[in-house]
Amino acid sequence: MTVPEPERVVWPLNGAEAPVTPGAPAVVGVADLRATNAAAVLAVVRSADPHPRLSELVKATSLSRPTVEAIAEELVECGLIEVAPALSARGQRSPGRPARRFRFRPHAGFVVGVDVRPRSITASLADLDGAPVAVHRLTVRADISGRARAQAVVSAIRSTMTRADVDTPRIWAATIGTPGLVDRSNTHVRQADNLPTWADTDIVGILREALRCPVAVENDANLAALGEQWHGGRPTAAEGPRADALPADASPADVASVGVPPADTSPATSAERKTGEMLFVLLGERLGAGVITGGRLLRGHHGAAGEIGFIRFPGPTASPDHPDSESAPGLRPLPDSVITGAAAGDPEAVLVVEGYGRRLAAGLAPVLLALDPALVVLGTGPFGTPETAPAAALMLNAARDHAAHLLVDPPSWQLSTLGDDAVLIGAVRFALSSVEVALHTRPTSLMARVRGGSAVPR
Repeated sequence: MTVPEPERVVWPLNGAEAPVTPGAPAVVGVADLRATNAAAVLAVVRSADPHPRLSELVKATSLSRPTVEAIAEELVECGLIEVAPALSARGQRSPGRPARRFRFRPHAGFVVGVDVRPRSITASLADLDGAPVAVHRLTVRADISGRARAQAVVSAIRSTMTRADVDTPRIWAATIGTPGLVDRSNTHVRQADNLPTWADTDIVGILREALRCPVAVENDANLAALGEQWHGGRPTAAEGPRADALPADASPADVASVGVPPADTSPATSAERKTGEMLFVLLGERLGAGVITGGRLLRGHHGAAGEIGFIRFPGPTASPDHPDSESAPGLRPLPDSVITGAAAGDPEAVLVVEGYGRRLAAGLAPVLLALDPALVVLGTGPFGTPETAPAAALMLNAARDHAAHLLVDPPSWQLSTLGDDAVLIGAVRFALSSVEVALHTRPTSLMARVRGGSAVPR
């Protein structure tokens, strides 16, 4: 049975502007007004520090006390907020009855992000603050059918839900990151040359039927750019486990640092990473790029912006053992032996890696001239381990130095600090953005979903 999509699903990060329809102002009904008031109360609870009292909610929202009290009770009942424990000034529980304070419950609902690759599928279950609760990774054959791959996606998600003891009604949105071309509405894969029959598989429909929530599919490089924009510049690889390094039965404690990198204290790096003009280059079996411009994801008319894997890169072959044809598009990935050799200082391998960086810069130069980004971030891909970090630095420096001679205003160049987690983090961010729309406009719709399922655990 096909599960109907809600009447209006908004994916704020897909780069589409909301259409403006001229005409008479819409009539606001009682239910709409109540939903708007509930959203206002919830927004104050989420942002206030310390947790607000009822009187503070009344003041912040300009609503009547009975209205705020009724909404607060309803939000508590459905599990979106809770009464915070009352503590005295000395940190001890007060013997009296102080005014109640309310706090947001990020575990009231969850979102799912999935990173689909030819040989692996990784699913992350995250709470409403974007913090990962469970991560599960499956190894699959590259030649499996699209239908089998879709079932593996469902299996990976189910594993995270089981481990975290989360039922289906508390999954509020999901996003699948995939190689290939994705349609403009984020509903199906148009082309994926390295995933057999994947474009013929209705992964969005299959997942909607399994999870009964809004589902989107998006290009992996686009999601990596969103992940970098959200959490980039804060180290993960050296400070905690990456999703691809976790065992299949990783516990919630094991995944606590995946997708929530520690704070970066470098003002310059933080400012550059948060720029609204960025190109993220995803290195892998096939090149891809995600473009952030004006602070938003650029997807293009057909949803194919950033498909740099179709560029014919100039220059000599990448490696004598793995030659590239200048008539063929893209850049063949460097062999692992070359990367490890360059990291160890082998002169020939160093030359190959630096040549790869220069070819990358030459092929990207027209793109960079057209977009004029402030920052280019290279996803580390095969360079993502501490052992290969020296080779990644060689590639980055060669690309940056060569680009400086080809561009009018060269951007900054940096390596991604998200390692192999960039796509997964971006998928969580994409899904969470849809839930945020509901939380900010109509949280009662989420309440109805929770009430329709099992009770919310306390």
